[in-house]
Amino acid sequence: MSVSAHTANINTLIGEGCQIKGDVSAKNSIKVEGYIQGNLSIDGSVIIGEKGVVQGDVRCADLIVFGRLEGNINAHQLQLKQTAQTQGNIEVQTLQIDPGAVYQGTILMKAHAGSSINPSKPPLDNEVA
Repeated sequence: MSVSAHTANINTLIGEGCQIKGDVSAKNSIKVEGYIQGNLSIDGSVIIGEKGVVQGDVRCADLIVFGRLEGNINAHQLQLKQTAQTQGNIEVQTLQIDPGAVYQGTILMKAHAGSSINPSKPPLDNEVA
């Protein structure tokens, strides 16, 4: 997942200086350079730019954070870039954290489809995976 690949597909831009109070939902992708106080429910990708601030939970397919997010995250893929500041619990299948990124909260990694990992039964020391 690369930033350049996602920026070409952005359908909605919340620009710097724009403030939204309320929940936002969309079928496509969104980039936030402004301020949103409310939950995001996006079927596509979400990019929170370096000047972007989201105070609310985010549910989306892919999330790239350069700015600040105060809320829980539920995404398929998450990238926390060097300038990212997040506070809240993370539930994700794929996670990338760059050096310098800051997060507070718990992380729950969801198993990939077809994964043989069974979190309720840890492997024994002598058990071959």
